[in-house]
Amino acid sequence: MADVIDLTSNPFVAPKDGRCLINELPSELLSHIFTLGWTPERDLEPDEDDFEDVESDDGSYSTASSQSSVSPKAKGEDEKARLLPFNVLVSHVCARWRAVAIENPLLWAQIRFVGPPPYDRATTYLGRAKAAPLAITIDRTVDDDDDDESALSDDGSDSSQLRDNDPDLSIISGIMSLITPHVAHWQALQIMVSFYPHMHRALEALGAAGPAPLLEVLQLYHYEDESDEQATFKHPDLIAQPFRLFDGVAPRLAAVALWGVHIPWGKDDSPFLAGLSDLELAYHARDVRPSLYDFARILRSSPDLRTLTLCLSGPAGSPAEWPAGLPAAPPAGDAAMDVDGAAPLVLPKLADLVLAYLDPASVLALLPRLALPALTSLTLDLEEDDFTDVLAYLASPRSLPPAPGAAAAAAALRGPGVAGSPARSLLSNLTSLKVASLPANAAAVRDAYRQLEKLTALNLNVGYLAEYWLDLLFPQDGAAAAGGGGELFLPRLETLTTTGVDGERMRELVEARQARGAPLKTLLMNQDDDVTSEDEEWFSKHVKRFEYFEGSDEEDVDVLEEVFGDEDGEGWEDEDEELDDEGDDDDFEDEIIVLPF
Repeated sequence: MADVIDLTSNPFVAPKDGRCLINELPSELLSHIFTLGWTPERDLEPDEDDFEDVESDDGSYSTASSQSSVSPKAKGEDEKARLLPFNVLVSHVCARWRAVAIENPLLWAQIRFVGPPPYDRATTYLGRAKAAPLAITIDRTVDDDDDDESALSDDGSDSSQLRDNDPDLSIISGIMSLITPHVAHWQALQIMVSFYPHMHRALEALGAAGPAPLLEVLQLYHYEDESDEQATFKHPDLIAQPFRLFDGVAPRLAAVALWGVHIPWGKDDSPFLAGLSDLELAYHARDVRPSLYDFARILRSSPDLRTLTLCLSGPAGSPAEWPAGLPAAPPAGDAAMDVDGAAPLVLPKLADLVLAYLDPASVLALLPRLALPALTSLTLDLEEDDFTDVLAYLASPRSLPPAPGAAAAAAALRGPGVAGSPARSLLSNLTSLKVASLPANAAAVRDAYRQLEKLTALNLNVGYLAEYWLDLLFPQDGAAAAGGGGELFLPRLETLTTTGVDGERMRELVEARQARGAPLKTLLMNQDDDVTSEDEEWFSKHVKRFEYFEGSDEEDVDVLEEVFGDEDGEGWEDEDEELDDEGDDDDFEDEIIVLPF
């Protein structure tokens, strides 16, 4: 007689007495499991955000996509059907799970206001989140072809009368009135608008909100239709801000991004602009930028700053008018300038620097005022002018300002910013470089490449660069290198990302570097470039990793996804509320944009 297998203790076989073993767990443990299950999905960014959550006749729940009539194959082989987000899904399994999920505030702490009101889902989440740290996203941007969204425009033609009649201002006011009572437990706040008066209305609300003791991330984005530099702000009646954001109190603030949004830069008005780890200033008219003194103060009071992004922004005024160094305060009358302020400002932990849409004079005036001993990643998107002098500066010992005389300051400088260091220039310590645009002659590029001996990752947009940026990655023979004698630049290069390079040319480069004993290991190419299936097969055999990426103006994604991770769409129905069917109005890709390359 065959042996009978005992399945009573098999966890994959349900008990015969009808018991549900997981329901024997304490509610606290079940709630923790829900949190663990929700966290990784919260940090993902799904391709679609258009589900509907419907209640069936028997009280159970099912998931129906608003695009369920489209077969999965029609959407692509690798694309999966959109499911309910985990936090909503577990709340629709049974009465007990729903009660446990709803009582777990961490499942509902990401609040998004997207599309037109009503914002029933956001309001419900605010209630369920209780006192949990909140990550709030407000997206009141409009599409370029949507002319009826607002009575305002950003061409300077709006007036106070138009603003008074703009219905979107009341929407902004309504959203702010919902979230400001919870300011004491905001952790991250992101506001995106297309028209500056809408941002100003939000700023007014932040000025009246009171202290934000838990706030760590503040991202304010006003998206302009143009990237040309403006000498004067388009809304002169909105330059003044007779209020202090958060009453000046945001002691934990670490990451700040201000796109086309200015705030009072002085220490008394914005004392929270200190102790930062990530600072991004972008698209500011010259008359609303921080003064050189305030700019220096913000940097000097943020010794842990690790990422600095300047995109069509920076200190106010012409570089020719700036005083020497980065002074700590304006001189009083004929008083002598602060001695320390005349020396380069040391940013001992700055590892990532992004410079975009700046003119050569500004770059050459700013860089010598900074000492960056920890810099390992540099992004350059500098166009229109000739930046040969900028590239020559970066590749020369002049880019290594001497350390301050004080012993303590000198001890803090360990790396390319210290005299006697093995580093020969600011470029010689880089491990990552991205060049989206940089007009410069071939000799300057060659000299820069010679400095990049530690570089392991390079990103080139050849569509906006001269061909020699790519050509110089090939091993150079004696004739081509003008005496280089078979020189190989970037000997440690492992990862190459390109736009504007076809498959045939890339195969030649991969093969040439491999033959020279410096093989590329990772290759990322723009999906719009000319790469054949034969090229793909060849790359799969000659590099460890080959992938395409989707090139766009929002190519770089913010590292703060863990704070602003995407979640379920606005179109939802919940057992506790009767909500309008407005899911289709809230379809969007929730990207936290860093810089438009």
